[in-house]
Amino acid sequence: MIPRTLLICLAIAALWAPSVGNRAEAAEPPPGSSRAADRQFLREPAAVEELPKASPIRLVAQPRDGGVSQDDDLFPGLAPDPQAERAEEGQAPPASSAGNADDGACTPEKLKALKKAAAGACRDPFFDNDFSYLNDPCYSGHLLGERFKQWRVPLCHECTTLDLGGQYRLRFQDEINMRGLGLTGLDDQFLLRRLRLYADWTLSENFRVYGEYLGANSDFEDFPPRAIENNPHEIQNLFLDMRLLATDEGDWWARAGRQELLYGSQRLLSPLDWANTRRTFDGGKIYYHEEDWDLDGFWVRPIYAEPQSLDSPEGTQELYALWWTYRGVPQEIIEAFWIGYADYDAPFAAASTFKFQTVGGHWKGEQDGWLGEVEGAYQFGEFGDLFHSAGFITVGAGRNFQSLPWKPALWVYYDWASGDDTIGNGFNQLFPLGHKYLGYMDFFARTNIEDFNVLLEMNPAEKWKCNVWWHVFNLQNGNDVPYRINGLPYTNTPGGSQYLGQELDFLAIWNQAARMSWLFGYSHFFTGAWFSTNPTPPPFDGDADFVYVQWQLNF
Repeated sequence: MIPRTLLICLAIAALWAPSVGNRAEAAEPPPGSSRAADRQFLREPAAVEELPKASPIRLVAQPRDGGVSQDDDLFPGLAPDPQAERAEEGQAPPASSAGNADDGACTPEKLKALKKAAAGACRDPFFDNDFSYLNDPCYSGHLLGERFKQWRVPLCHECTTLDLGGQYRLRFQDEINMRGLGLTGLDDQFLLRRLRLYADWTLSENFRVYGEYLGANSDFEDFPPRAIENNPHEIQNLFLDMRLLATDEGDWWARAGRQELLYGSQRLLSPLDWANTRRTFDGGKIYYHEEDWDLDGFWVRPIYAEPQSLDSPEGTQELYALWWTYRGVPQEIIEAFWIGYADYDAPFAAASTFKFQTVGGHWKGEQDGWLGEVEGAYQFGEFGDLFHSAGFITVGAGRNFQSLPWKPALWVYYDWASGDDTIGNGFNQLFPLGHKYLGYMDFFARTNIEDFNVLLEMNPAEKWKCNVWWHVFNLQNGNDVPYRINGLPYTNTPGGSQYLGQELDFLAIWNQAARMSWLFGYSHFFTGAWFSTNPTPPPFDGDADFVYVQWQLNF
């Protein structure tokens, strides 16, 4: 059980924000003009008062073309995912609205754009953070951690900068009938703690080194923590970026070392920020960026948590991909991808090895208040001695009602992922952020599943964003079984009803300050007939509840 003093401390922390709030509103900006701002994925060093200004250093980071950031860019009125809680101002502004050297004056529009850039500087992953707004002499804010950004390193004042920062996060979870994986009948209360510290060193316009430490701990639980909850010391990221070729249209870059992967909607590739431990990989990447499109290619091995030692790559697995993103159409994003994934020590009774190829695409857009999204893929390859043929598709349509109170947005989605008569040979979900799409209680993987769901998102106050999400789950193939969030089957015996149940999720995000946010959630699962009619069902077939409160501080 959680000591009352900890819960009291969480409540007191909600009232504390002076040191992390934005005091820029009360300060008059200094006179002067600004330098031209780079595109969102470019970085410049900040000017330091004690030193003369140097020429801008430009370094391309991993593409900001996917995941939750995509929702913020296209639909700024919608609530973000838990791992992207930001200030109410949203994403950094485009280059045309912040830091134009031709402006000459610190206009109200320019100050507003700088305020947005400051609020949206911390991103996911952290190696995409953008503190270039500190270059602008019109900026006079004082946000937590800014004094440790854009440092000139004594080695070479004119050509190198260093950013130091991190994040501290606490999350209390009260789980009723769901401790473990899936519907278990076990109750537990516990506290998750996570510390992230990073150093981002731009050596020159052609080289960059990034490193990140992560410490994840679980306290006060009655049952052993899940694998994604406890990893006291971990090297989360440690890589070198090197520019291979610069052209008038764009640049070719290479990245080698340990690195997180975040692509598209995160339905297939995600660092999984909801987890107390984050997902990461060892390997290499080559990527190219232009104004309207990006192309990434990589080969990596996944890293799995080893709480008693430093994590090492999983030598029996490999992941490789090509990912293309196009942003040339306003308010739309178009993606195409090919992903290869092999496991030479697979955990399935029917196959000890598999090798899959996944080919698909993704589109999301908005026009005149109407919202749409389509994503799907065909997956083929080998599952032991069997041929593998599977797929998934997500179709969503919605409407923004910006003229109504609370500015609601209503989505209707249908998620479908194939199963198979052979257990384990259905669609493989790869390395997803399943938490965002298939219910916050994390009962099911994107395998042998049909999910009809309705999402209502609202902005009841300036710093609050809320959503209500209702899911109806069914098996896609009655000759297969449901799969837990980690991709493993609930049971090896098919049969029974195909109705798995319903889930109702309530989520509220309070962006207390530009670097501090709170997350409040409650979910209830209404158990379906499969849990009582399967020949060898799980030991519990009742309902379940999930309550959580999260506090997060970036610095």
